[in-house]
Amino acid sequence: MVESNKPENEKPEEKEKKENPVMKFFSDTILRPMDKVFDGILKAVENAGMTNQIQYPFYLTQDMLWWGITHNLFGFEIYGSENVPPEGKAAVVCANHQSLFDPVIYCVTFAHYSRRRIHVMGKEEMFTVPLIQSYIKWCYAFPVKRGEHDEAAYQKALDFLRQGELVGMYPEGTTNLGEYGFLEPKTGAARMAIDAKVPILPVGITGVERILPRSQNFPNLSEKLTVKIGEPITIHEKFFDKKDIGHDDLKKIMDLVMEKIKGLLLY
Repeated sequence: MVESNKPENEKPEEKEKKENPVMKFFSDTILRPMDKVFDGILKAVENAGMTNQIQYPFYLTQDMLWWGITHNLFGFEIYGSENVPPEGKAAVVCANHQSLFDPVIYCVTFAHYSRRRIHVMGKEEMFTVPLIQSYIKWCYAFPVKRGEHDEAAYQKALDFLRQGELVGMYPEGTTNLGEYGFLEPKTGAARMAIDAKVPILPVGITGVERILPRSQNFPNLSEKLTVKIGEPITIHEKFFDKKDIGHDDLKKIMDLVMEKIKGLLLY
């Protein structure tokens, strides 16, 4: 028998990854302090009631930046902006999820023509990445814990809806397989739309997973990016005044929402 020099209980996939000391130093001395500064400024802006005067203009500048990049590189086009509710009218927005770049697409989709802000629920892990977390907060994103009912995030979303704002969600909960390979939707979006008594707005994002496949580090400049906004869904209005709504009813609503999203894709 040939003896191994490896410890008996060590598995290759369980080896702890050592953090790069240079990157750790850079993160601790530069990135995280910058994060604290940006977070502090945003908190001060919110406390002063100046979000419309400071945060919203910043949000619109990011639309100009990312629209310029995506439109010129990938022919980004947005269809169906006439279906976006006017300012002051709330909706739960549901989109297919294919890439970590999707939140930027969400921002541009609703800021470029409609000039509306959208509060996107993003996975909690994104809010631990230096600079990224402060940047997406400035763009109206807020964290949600995946795999459980996050009551704090749910109530925050309801507050936005009751203020006449748009709340963006990914019903699948994580990135899907691409194209029509959708995952089973969660029912939270339907429950939220019923609790807030607002419509659900379906959005189909086409092409992003081809632009930057998971196996590549550089984008395919020959691929096209398209977003299509569908007509508001109101089938759930019959549940607005009901207290006990079954899981099956919520699932039927979300199955319809996902079918509408599939119909908006342009493959």
